[in-house]
This record gives sequence, C-alpha cells and structure tokens, in this order.
Amino acid sequence: MKKTKLFPFIIVVLAIGAYLFYHFYYHNFSKDKTPSEDVIDQVVDDIIIHEPPVRIEQGEVLGIKDEKKEWLIEADSISIAQDRESTLFENIKQMIIFKDEEPHLTISAKRCIANMNSKDMELNGNVIISKGDGDSLSGERIFWHSEEERLLSNEQVELHIDDNYIVAGSFSTNMEMTQLELYNGVKVIMKL
Repeated sequence: MKKTKLFPFIIVVLAIGAYLFYHFYYHNFSKDKTPSEDVIDQVVDDIIIHEPPVRIEQGEVLGIKDEKKEWLIEADSISIAQDRESTLFENIKQMIIFKDEEPHLTISAKRCIANMNSKDMELNGNVIISKGDGDSLSGERIFWHSEEERLLSNEQVELHIDDNYIVAGSFSTNMEMTQLELYNGVKVIMKL
C-alpha cells in the first residue's frame, strides 16, 4: 500500500522536473539561437561603430577631380582608414597622374598615403616621378598637392631635366617641372 501511494508522488515529481528542465533548458537554448530584434540592432550598431579599417589585396583606385581622372594607383595592398578619408597604398605596381584625361606623370614608390577628399598624396620610399619626355624627379618623400597641381618635398631630391642634373635639399615645382623652386644646398650640373 505504501508503494501505491509513493508511485503517484514520484510521477508528479518527475513530471514537474521534466517540465522545469524543458522550460529552462529548451527555452533558454532557443533564445540564444534566435536573437531578438534588440540584440540584432545592437550587433549592427557594433559593426558600424567598431568597424575595422578595410584592407584590399591587389586593387586599383582612380582619383577623380572636377569629374575628370586625376590619378590612378594600382597596388598590392590598399588599406582604407576607418574615417574613409585616408587610404594607404603599399607595394605600388603602377601610378599615374593625368593631365586633361591623358597620362602625364608616371610614378613608382613603395607606398602612398592619399587623402580621398582633397586628393593630396604623400609618396614614400624610393620615389621616382617621370614625364614622357624623359624628365625625372627622385627622392624618399614627395608630396602631390592636388589643388595647386604641385610636387613638393622638404627632403633631398634629384632632378634630371633636359640634360641638367639638379640636387636640392627641398623643392617645389609645377607638374610640368618648368617652374622650379629649389632650396637648401642646391647643386646644378648643366650641359652646355
């Protein structure tokens, strides 16, 4: 008789235990699998706020000014800053500055930092800038000022213009390399 009274009690305890197990385990498990809209919105906000810089392997970027091509850079690595203003190009394969939609200057450099708003660029590492007529400019750090269409440097540069060889501690020139401003220990070797 005691066994018959104990049996329904054990069944009730097992049923309550199964219900509690089902309720806490299954419902909590399914909530983790299907996030609420609030959780999804928070994840989207976190992606936007904490988004890392974009990095592209092997790409090409075209700089546009006044609806015309201004420059083109092809590089092994392109990193776009979080503010989307600065872009770093490394291991540059090809770089061109255009004039009237035609290639005007060919540039080789190890890296370039371009401001995507102003289109200004800082060129670094064995920079060589060449024109189609054979004139060239080389240095370790050269700036391109987009608005004024000028090349500048506060570090030593070497220029080969016509048959002239020029070394200067700093310089500024137009993109045709016809209006040179040379400073700091200028040395000019001219062929007459």
